[in-house]
Amino acid sequence: MDLENKKIIIDFEPISRRVILTSDKPLYDLLSDLSVPIRSICGGLGTCGKCKLLIQKGREFFNLPTTAERKFLNEFDMEKGWRLACQARIDKNKFQSLEKIEAPQFRIFLPNELMLEDFNILTAGLDKGVNLLPAVRKYYLEVDTASLEDPQADFERIVKKLISTNKQFGKKIQIDIHFDLLNDLPELLRKNNHKITITLWNNKTIIACEPGNTVEDNFGIAFDIGTTTVVGYLINLNNGKVYALDSNLNSQTAYGEDLITRLTLIKNERKNLNLLNSVVLKDLNEILLKTCSKAKIDPSRVYEASIVGNSVMHHIFLGLDPTYIGLSPFVPVVQKGLNIPGKDLNLNIAKNGTVYTAPIISGFVGADTIGVILSSNIYKEKDLTLAIDIGTNGEIIIGNRKVLAVGSCAAGSALEGAHISNGMRAAAGAIDSLKIDPNDLDVSFSTIKNKKPIGICGSGLVDAVAGMLKSKILTRSGNFNKNFVNHERLIKTDKSFKFIIVNKEDTSLGNDITISQNDIRQIQMAKAAFFSGTRLILQNMGSKSLNIKQIFLAGAFGNYINSENAKFIGMIPDIPDEKIFQIGNAAGIGAQYCLINKALRHKAEQMLNRIQYIEIAIKKEFQKEYAEAMYFPHLNLDYFPTLTEYGEIQKR
Repeated sequence: MDLENKKIIIDFEPISRRVILTSDKPLYDLLSDLSVPIRSICGGLGTCGKCKLLIQKGREFFNLPTTAERKFLNEFDMEKGWRLACQARIDKNKFQSLEKIEAPQFRIFLPNELMLEDFNILTAGLDKGVNLLPAVRKYYLEVDTASLEDPQADFERIVKKLISTNKQFGKKIQIDIHFDLLNDLPELLRKNNHKITITLWNNKTIIACEPGNTVEDNFGIAFDIGTTTVVGYLINLNNGKVYALDSNLNSQTAYGEDLITRLTLIKNERKNLNLLNSVVLKDLNEILLKTCSKAKIDPSRVYEASIVGNSVMHHIFLGLDPTYIGLSPFVPVVQKGLNIPGKDLNLNIAKNGTVYTAPIISGFVGADTIGVILSSNIYKEKDLTLAIDIGTNGEIIIGNRKVLAVGSCAAGSALEGAHISNGMRAAAGAIDSLKIDPNDLDVSFSTIKNKKPIGICGSGLVDAVAGMLKSKILTRSGNFNKNFVNHERLIKTDKSFKFIIVNKEDTSLGNDITISQNDIRQIQMAKAAFFSGTRLILQNMGSKSLNIKQIFLAGAFGNYINSENAKFIGMIPDIPDEKIFQIGNAAGIGAQYCLINKALRHKAEQMLNRIQYIEIAIKKEFQKEYAEAMYFPHLNLDYFPTLTEYGEIQKR
């Protein structure tokens, strides 16, 4: 059935693919047409039950569950909107009703286990080096046997041997042991000829006793819990090396792509806190299992985990109510770093393993920002430095060895492909870089994994906007230049124009990949949030000029972006290109640092006393600064003196 003239739109999340419905095919076939392969052993015949997805919006317009679905899904699942992709299709008898509903009419969530194609989730970062000083150490002991002449208790003999064979322990040191280990000590010692390995946490508590010499199997895992993605690094605590890493899209995106949506969900119904907590715990435990499998170790040999994330992710992970973070005066439940038994949080590390959560700063600025500060060493820099962790919720850090100030800006998810007509996350087939020839407006581009293009991700969007400005297709106000209205690459729409990036015959979709006026506005809002936020923090630090000497770009977007183009559109200040550094997943590196060096945990706590937190959005100058920053690169060109090309670009 041909529906090309209809205005029925489906949003597939978390891949941020928005498509116009062109047939009444099952969802499985629609995804195949989009070159989004999903898991199915039976090839879409409905006999394996592996292609489960969640219809979050518009499920009343689908066909009734089939016999095949009732075999694999219970009533509770189906009531929630879970269906099999190969069986679920939109009821063609309801198309007329759908056209009367404001688009998008459908939102469909694709869980991690459904996806076959890997996404580009940033895991690497710039490691500036840190001394190895873990909280967890293992000691192999050949414990003296008891005798009638010296009938010392088992635990006391273990402690005596530990102190006598390791000079770093003073004779007055107090060693404890987890109570549940005591009952196993007698047989453990005697069955293994008194040769055992103990695991000591923080030089004071024995958390594991194992037969023989297992000193080499001493692992921890560092997690960076982002709003959109979750990354885990399995680290050998004896040498500080990463033995395996893995990542997932944060399954909480099924319930809202941004923090405010998730906060509202919890505020409206408290049980949703448990729901969001359980789905992110599932992601973490999956990453734990996968990394342990890669390293060929048992999760019981992972004795500690460190966690960073923004304030809301931090609270949800801990099962703490984050509601008041989103309400003035934006107060969290707890700020300090915490050490919590892993079993209390349902994280499947060693039985008596510990979870360390880094401290959070204030408002939405959380432990991930502490991670960026620690790993970038911005607090040690001589020159005034700007660090931006670019994501759905963007964090801005300005400082050096003398001052340190932070703030948070709501950049939105446009840079991750959301709310962009042909936007998508960084996955196979996403246009990640491009250039526009100013002479004939021809577009050259590259895609992730060199696949045929199916959409455009954040780094490609910045390149596209910069190219359209340099080619004068856009004015400085972000409007399409009317001098180009008759060009073959511009399509007239009801309200404005669209610029064709890739013609439909060169895509996997059979549709043009375009940049619309609304897409430009979304990029303007994101870049304006970062630049105006930077200006306001500087003003509150007592500086009226943009005296930034170097810039650190952190996060996935910050890592893949063309920094020259980011500067050209006015996202970051105008400083020499050689002073702009892309430092990767700095928050993830910070989580690793906290895992392998316990002194840095103390440093993080001390840092709280010197960090100046600025609530950007409530400043009276915010609206003016934000509005002026909506222009490319800014209303005031004096802020961008080296961008001389703007002398030839129309203002409006």
